[in-house]
Amino acid sequence: MAQQLGEAVVSVGPGRLKHLHFDAARVLMLLGAATAISTVGNPMTDATLAFAGFLLWLLGVCFLSLLMADRFPRAALVVAAMADAVLKHCFALRN
Repeated sequence: MAQQLGEAVVSVGPGRLKHLHFDAARVLMLLGAATAISTVGNPMTDATLAFAGFLLWLLGVCFLSLLMADRFPRAALVVAAMADAVLKHCFALRN
């Protein structure tokens, strides 16, 4: 029996795609929290692992807030202003 292989076409509706994005944001938040919590009380780890976990969690929060921008536009503006302030503080040019 010969099978003919061709291009696979997967159609994903906008509702299903949004659910996948929500799942990705949740996974980022969960991995970030698990990474940061796993460093507490462990003398073999350093602060960079906890910071990486915090950044993963923060990335998930930002991704989730961008997905909710259509339902909560004011919250999206607040998150954008906070991100702008953090970026200006962290990457300010020093004279």
